[in-house]
Amino acid sequence: MTAATQSHDRGTGCGETLRRRDLPDGATVMVRPICAEDVERLRRMFGRLSPTTVYRRFFSPIPSPSEGALRHLATVDHERRDALVALIDDEIVGVARYDASAGAMRAEIAVTVEDAWQHRGLGTVLLRMLTKLALDRGLNAFFASMLADNRPALAALHRLAPGARVALEGGAYEATIKLAP
Repeated sequence: MTAATQSHDRGTGCGETLRRRDLPDGATVMVRPICAEDVERLRRMFGRLSPTTVYRRFFSPIPSPSEGALRHLATVDHERRDALVALIDDEIVGVARYDASAGAMRAEIAVTVEDAWQHRGLGTVLLRMLTKLALDRGLNAFFASMLADNRPALAALHRLAPGARVALEGGAYEATIKLAP
């Protein structure tokens, strides 16, 4: 097992094993499934996001997420709804999630990476791990919406899924990505 795929049994307060992931720039993050106890970590991460990052992720300026929204983001069933978090010193710096309707074979995805960790390969690492989870659970496609001016997300999509179907609709790109192992 390489350093990039080692599991560690260090506790996180959520009862999950951390997975070490090395980024292309040499930095290391720990990744695990999100858990309900992550509400405060998500709140702190949100406070470190720039207004541009918030707008690109939620398509709206949100000064502060509600308690209900944070609980919804942190509480998943790890089957039809799941999310992975990247941690540095027990703080969340990135989240990748999918949400599939009951019986659906495809899921909506979203990725949020704290500004200081953007353009370092963290989103790519999280998406690859999330793709494996989705495939293991029988999903065969992701879909996502990106604002038309979100060039970094569009560039990442073309790099990671060159065969994705992308259409501009009402100021946002709608992408459908077929999943492959």
